[in-house]
Amino acid sequence: MDGDSVQSMSDFKQQVAAVPQYGLKLKFNHVFSDTRNQNLRPSFRQILSMVPLALRYIPYYWKVAREGRQVLMDYWYTENGKQIYGAPLGGIGAGTIGRGFAGEFCRYQLKPGLYEYNTVHANQFIVTIKDETGATIFHSLLSTYSRPKTPLASWESGLDASRCSYTALYPRAWSEYDLSEHGVKLVQRQISPIIPHDYKESSLPCAVFVWTVENVCDKDRQVTLTFTFKNGTGTKKQDAEGGSETSAFTQGNARGVSIRQTIAEMPCTYCVSCRSSSEINLTRCERFDPTGNGEKLWNDLKENGHLTEKSNDETLKSKDVAVAVSGQILVQPGTTSQLEFALVWDMPKVHFQKRGKEYHRYYTKYFGKSGDAGPQISDYALNNYGKWERLIDEWQRPILEDADLPDWYKSAIFNELYFIADGGSVWFTMDDQTDLPFDDPRLAYGRYSYLEGHEYRMYTTYDVHFYASHALASLIQYDYKDSIEREITEGRKHLYDGKVIPRKIKNSVPHDLGDPAEEPFDLINAYPIHDVSEWRDLNLKFILQVYRDYYTLNHYAQLNAENASKFSSIEFIDKESMYDTYIQDNRNRPNGAGSPIDSNQKAANRKSASMYINETNGKVYLMDALTYLKAMYPACRVVLEHSLEWDKDGDGLIENSKAPDQTYDTWVMDGPSAYCGGLWLASLHCMSAMASLLDQNEDSDRYKAVLDKGRASFEEKLWNGTYYRFDAQSASKNSIMSDQLCGHWYLRSCGFDYDVFPKENVRLAMRTIYENNVMRFCGGQLGAVNGYVPSGQPNKDGRPDTVSIQGEEVWTGVTYALASTMIHEGMFEEAFKTAGGLYQALSERIGMNFETPEAVYAERHYRAIGYMRPLSIWSMQTAWEMKKLRRD
Repeated sequence: MDGDSVQSMSDFKQQVAAVPQYGLKLKFNHVFSDTRNQNLRPSFRQILSMVPLALRYIPYYWKVAREGRQVLMDYWYTENGKQIYGAPLGGIGAGTIGRGFAGEFCRYQLKPGLYEYNTVHANQFIVTIKDETGATIFHSLLSTYSRPKTPLASWESGLDASRCSYTALYPRAWSEYDLSEHGVKLVQRQISPIIPHDYKESSLPCAVFVWTVENVCDKDRQVTLTFTFKNGTGTKKQDAEGGSETSAFTQGNARGVSIRQTIAEMPCTYCVSCRSSSEINLTRCERFDPTGNGEKLWNDLKENGHLTEKSNDETLKSKDVAVAVSGQILVQPGTTSQLEFALVWDMPKVHFQKRGKEYHRYYTKYFGKSGDAGPQISDYALNNYGKWERLIDEWQRPILEDADLPDWYKSAIFNELYFIADGGSVWFTMDDQTDLPFDDPRLAYGRYSYLEGHEYRMYTTYDVHFYASHALASLIQYDYKDSIEREITEGRKHLYDGKVIPRKIKNSVPHDLGDPAEEPFDLINAYPIHDVSEWRDLNLKFILQVYRDYYTLNHYAQLNAENASKFSSIEFIDKESMYDTYIQDNRNRPNGAGSPIDSNQKAANRKSASMYINETNGKVYLMDALTYLKAMYPACRVVLEHSLEWDKDGDGLIENSKAPDQTYDTWVMDGPSAYCGGLWLASLHCMSAMASLLDQNEDSDRYKAVLDKGRASFEEKLWNGTYYRFDAQSASKNSIMSDQLCGHWYLRSCGFDYDVFPKENVRLAMRTIYENNVMRFCGGQLGAVNGYVPSGQPNKDGRPDTVSIQGEEVWTGVTYALASTMIHEGMFEEAFKTAGGLYQALSERIGMNFETPEAVYAERHYRAIGYMRPLSIWSMQTAWEMKKLRRD
């Protein structure tokens, strides 16, 4: 490589590592101006309608508590937002550890699906600066949040928080420390391995912290950075029961200390390490007492600039233990040096609260299930984080450099992705599932699932996932496809009406895949409030997502014909393990189980594999979108046939049941409704198209005939000249619903134009929503209110719909979906005004970063922190890219 190439590569690395122009940007001492909570005060009318539910909820609550479980939706003890969070740590599906923008380690999600809102004060970075004479001139914690006096009373922060800055652009974050009065500036770069289409890296339970140390004076500086970490998650009883043991390790370039323990009786090993080199004086403390005053370690560092035997505590006052790793470097005037630390939590085998099954995290596919992979992952992370950053930069740069996109959006589009990892996510291997068909992608790709919300603990709640799924691949559809035929006959009293109904009936899409306090994936439909088997939206949303996934896979295959397989499906990483799936599958063995596999049989298995997978650049992919559609069509047909029963009057349009029988689960719809009716028409159109693609012409014609009749009924019964009415008969019937064109939004995402909904009506309805639900609500600065009752008089404001508490809420994910529809309709300024007003309010004023709520009110309150639906912001990007393709 010549000199210019070396310089170019160096410049590129600096560019990738530099603090970005965009992202969440805060000073460490930032105080958000709008402090809110979840202490809602419904109106008397709203309370009256909920009294029967509340009376049934009380005995249900105590029954669950007596069983030793947490209620999956706890309305008594809600969690208020902390206004402290920054980008969380960790890959996808192996647990996460939260960070605060002022340096906290907080909010642990290591137990599958369960959150522990603890800030652990022993988990810190510490800086020690010595001058050219060896005298210590600065010694401080590198956090500024308010800590209690004990434990670790001797530890202090000498930072000026106003001179420390934080930037988060998920999955990375930067903390800048201006210590120039001591001759030094520090930048910490936090990197989690979230990388599109790279499932090995993205599954890893780790994060890397790269510290850049710049000498800004004319004298030498010796700078020491120390990383301390304790056992557990900050829950005292659980931590004490963990049986912690510590030991030093060296693995490749990683030198550190591990803490072996159990967390809720699941083995977990923390590994704290630093990358070694000849320029670094790397020292370790194998145990100190995190419940004491911490003066041994603190004074050792302050005096010596590194750790010695003095730091170790021979005896501990409690069963808690902490460790430390320290790196000391000499930084000459005008130069920059670097220290790299890794944090790993190796928790390979987990169970849910009922402990019916043991699951293996997906990363064990590459690093084993023994529980001793922590040092290996540490070394791997320290050696590969540069590649992660390059791939993250390649993914993000086209959006960040798009001059037509607003600045706030470039932060929001990536920071809202935190929920894919920090949404109670689990990602398990399934290569031991002998009951799956040989061509089921889960055998190689595993099972991924995530919670509806941090407080609404149901896995992959489907009516909400419908919005969020624009940020995810289509693998989740396979779990739902399998669940449609399932039946759970156990009767359960529903809290809304007191009826005892089977938990799951056949030929219906379930509401969710289960509660982490039970045994999810087996005990599906955990939601206890309504009979979801009769919800009007779930079946239709399954059909629409199937077609959307087909369209997306097929569309990108056509756009990228040279490497079509990369975009035609879900990507597999390890092709040899994929072939092994065939070899190990007895159903593909001509000689039966246990027979030896000769070379001819192996070749036959490879040939069989090649029938539905392609190899490109050494990687393996599902074959094509049509194969996916064929796998899904029977399930789509079954649920559509079931849904036809909801058309009671034969007008081609389904009716709601005078109940909250859809995702707005306190908002009653009666008769035909804009929301469910629109979803119904859209699903009929997609079913007719799917049937035609699969040469099921009789099905296609029949669904088309129902669609034609339903379209006429929809326009006749709900269109009023400026918008589609909420429904035909309820108390909210004349309300302007912000989500009234949800079906049309999905059709646009599927590549259709105005095949179902007339263009002029769509444009008029969108304009009406924007003028009323957005601009006449909080001055257009808080998104789109769900329901708005017009005044009926020109130039006179109406009011939010208060019939239901959900009518007066702004749903973050629905606002993003509405903005996506606006982009599809060419309303670019209105789209970014609508979504931007809400995001900036949540991010800049209310401080709900990395805990985005489901709902926000005009003032004082929000509901359901850390929620799935806001991932729908990625539908805005889909719409934007589709529009750009048409413009180009």
